[in-house]
Amino acid sequence: MKRRLWINLFIKLAVIFVAFVLILTVANSTLLLKYFTFKQERLLTEQSLVISRLDHKNTGMLDSAVRELKDKYGFETDLYDKNTGRIVYSTRGAKSSDSFGSVGHGFDMTKEKMEIISSKTLSDGAVIQRAVSAFSKDEYLLCTRVKGNLVTEVKIRISLLESSASAAGEFITIITAICFVFALIWVFVFARKFSRPISEMSEITGRMAGLDFSKRVKVARKDEIGALGSSINNLSDKLDGALSELRQTNAKLKGEIDLERQLDAMRRGFVANVSHELKTPLSIISGYAEGLKLNINSDSKEEYCDTIIDEADRMNRLVLSILELSKYEAAQTKTDPEEFDISVICRDMLNRVFVGREDITVSCDVDENTLVFTDPTQTEQILKSFIENAASHVSESGTVRVFAEDMGDKLKVCVENTGKPIDPELMPRIWESFFRGDASHSRDKSRFGLGLSIVSAIVKAQGEECGVYNTETGVCFWFTCGKAK
Repeated sequence: MKRRLWINLFIKLAVIFVAFVLILTVANSTLLLKYFTFKQERLLTEQSLVISRLDHKNTGMLDSAVRELKDKYGFETDLYDKNTGRIVYSTRGAKSSDSFGSVGHGFDMTKEKMEIISSKTLSDGAVIQRAVSAFSKDEYLLCTRVKGNLVTEVKIRISLLESSASAAGEFITIITAICFVFALIWVFVFARKFSRPISEMSEITGRMAGLDFSKRVKVARKDEIGALGSSINNLSDKLDGALSELRQTNAKLKGEIDLERQLDAMRRGFVANVSHELKTPLSIISGYAEGLKLNINSDSKEEYCDTIIDEADRMNRLVLSILELSKYEAAQTKTDPEEFDISVICRDMLNRVFVGREDITVSCDVDENTLVFTDPTQTEQILKSFIENAASHVSESGTVRVFAEDMGDKLKVCVENTGKPIDPELMPRIWESFFRGDASHSRDKSRFGLGLSIVSAIVKAQGEECGVYNTETGVCFWFTCGKAK
């Protein structure tokens, strides 16, 4: 691990340096001369502008300026008449005979003939050209500017640029090679030094993974690697302590898990046992059916049939209620919310449950167009259970009222009935399956004590709340639902 880490690090860093050297070499061989040429073009443009703006009648100033250009940059300068080509001023030395003419006491110099290779005109009117001298056959880079009839021409030999670029390239290559050797040495040392503490940490963390916290990282650095080593040591200490605590609490946790499993088994067994209890009424139904078949009592035939139908229907509804409760508790029933007017469901459910019961006063105080956003089918089931529960417990000639309270982004729907209040000690248990508050169990045979359990499961599945409280005259059940936006 240790050897592989530092070798990989060395190779990767070395490859980076090699790539850098290759890029620098390619750039040196292909771009350096172009860069020199570009820089010289800018210098020629700037210096030709300076010379063209000088007072050409002041020969002292002109001579000083052009000689400075020649000494500093190697530029040659010619000032000549645009129409005749006659040289006004030049830094050239000896010229060919066709560039001179006899003029009495001296020589009259004319512009040197040049063969233009390429030319481009700048925005300020200057012209950059590459040209070959007709006399010396030297290639020049030159810039010309016209001011009136006077042309300013500043130029430099291409051979000078090439030799400068070549010398610079040679120097860069030598420096690059030296730097590359030193870089490889540095990378080798760095890789070894960098990988050593990391390898040690890797070994120690491997021991920690095997729950061995005996070894510690030797921290001798103050950088991020040193901080990491200190963190590993702290982590090792804390894990060692946590492992001891974990072993102590493991037995307790195991007991709690076993208890949870027992409770879950009891819940599942409860449903199974209730279903099993259906065998008794089914046996009764079977006995009545056999009696009918054997015609034991022909006078009670119709009564036997009604009993069979009634018990079968009751058992069927019991099984369906148990299955529905199991689905909600197991989160197997999907909630499909939509926007609707809950006042319509409230009024409709009151009319259905209390049809024919003129002794009971019912009222729906939920405003029309009270829009909510929830599952309408599940909401109808909740209201049906609450209103049926109220109908079973309302006092004689009492009242049942449905109303709603605004809770901001929620709506609290309440079903209140007059009658006997619920014992506060029994309130938490009324949501349990098959729980009945009266010991006599003298309830309507159509009810099994599962309605409120199903309501609780539905409300939990929707992420809402439900509850019950005693009023001055009776009991009020409530649930919440989201308001439409």
